[in-house]
Amino acid sequence: MVKTAPSWKGAPLFEDKDAGWSFKPRGRIQYDAGYVSNPGSRILTRNLGFNTRVRRIRLGAEGNIPGGFGYKFEMDFANSTVGFGDAILTYAPAGKPFSVTIGNHDSFDGLEQITSSRFISFLERAQMNDAFINTRRIGLSVGYVNKPGTFRFNTGLFAGHSIDGGFDNEGYIAAARAVFSPLMTGHQLHFGANFQYRKFQSNNGATLSNSVNAPSTNQIARYRARPFTQTTDIRFVDTGNFAAKSDMIFGGEIAGIFKSLHVAGEAQYTKVNAYTRGDVLPAGLSQFATPTFLVPSGDPSFFSAYGEVGYFLTGETRGYKNGLWDRTKVLKPLSKGGSGAFQVNGRVDYLDLDSSKLKTGFTNNFLTGVSTASNSLTRGGKQTGFLASLIWIPEDYFRVLVNYAHSEIKGGPQAAIVKPTSTAPLDQRKYGVDTVAARVQVDF
Repeated sequence: MVKTAPSWKGAPLFEDKDAGWSFKPRGRIQYDAGYVSNPGSRILTRNLGFNTRVRRIRLGAEGNIPGGFGYKFEMDFANSTVGFGDAILTYAPAGKPFSVTIGNHDSFDGLEQITSSRFISFLERAQMNDAFINTRRIGLSVGYVNKPGTFRFNTGLFAGHSIDGGFDNEGYIAAARAVFSPLMTGHQLHFGANFQYRKFQSNNGATLSNSVNAPSTNQIARYRARPFTQTTDIRFVDTGNFAAKSDMIFGGEIAGIFKSLHVAGEAQYTKVNAYTRGDVLPAGLSQFATPTFLVPSGDPSFFSAYGEVGYFLTGETRGYKNGLWDRTKVLKPLSKGGSGAFQVNGRVDYLDLDSSKLKTGFTNNFLTGVSTASNSLTRGGKQTGFLASLIWIPEDYFRVLVNYAHSEIKGGPQAAIVKPTSTAPLDQRKYGVDTVAARVQVDF
């Protein structure tokens, strides 16, 4: 028996270097508390105001297998349900520029979405990821990294559902991401582009609905976003369900680290291939069809972008590795008599779910075959967030975050309720929402 001596990298690492085996437990706990204002106190709900939530409780393990193979899996136990994070097997032979990954992992959605939630600048990722349902899927992907490590390319084919989803024999996602990350005069730069083509599944179209109680429908799309916290399930911008076949997402990324200062920005444009009058539903689809659904007057498109700047008041540098944000090394942790690391961040985050194609169209009753004109100005809406955060990192594996966000909202499903006396059209009515939230986090 070869003796294995644990080493500390956030958790014990057990390894046999001669044989090539290793095992390391991993996990995280994120506890959130927050307040979301009720504009004008007009929305009748108990899901605004103060609330708390266990955002994530994950347990898992990662390690190496002889021959260049590896594994990682995580289970999430938050809110009395069991879900999955990454659940993958990998092949990355030593000295080779390529790798292969199979299992439940992100479909190359962009810089912040693929970055671990342990290392992002705010409690939640940019609202494009919430609105466009960027998340993990079961798939097979390959990667290439050049020898200096300044260029990487990943592409893969994914099922239309995650490991938590049901059976699906038609939906799929084809995705790719390229990153150029040179070091220039000691400063880290990042330039990236990403693309997804998503064919919606036919026997469970709820795959593109991020509702907890999504209807068991087929090829129904829905795009919406929370007000920068998940302590509420109220969405002030929401397209509602509509019939669609697929969508394409085009994304761009840019970032830079200049000692204690960092800047970053991303943009994504989503083009939806919707059903239109005269389209024929696929064979066998009728047995799963929702009796009534909206058919847009054309193909809707949506856009979202953010820009942020952050600065470490205590001299640290933001972590960056493999084309993603990574852990920051605290210069003077509490355990060594210091104060820990303090970082301040600011962000402007814009989401446009407004589309004239959703405001005009027809509502189709599948069971009766009757179609009626549909005109609604409450679908979609625009949400612009002005965010600030303070992050305290007393130790490398422990963080405390405090966020403030002011959302400027135009139109959307709540505009008629919040602004009932306004003479402006429903999709032109404006109002604001304020959010204050905090998180305590430990990971290993």
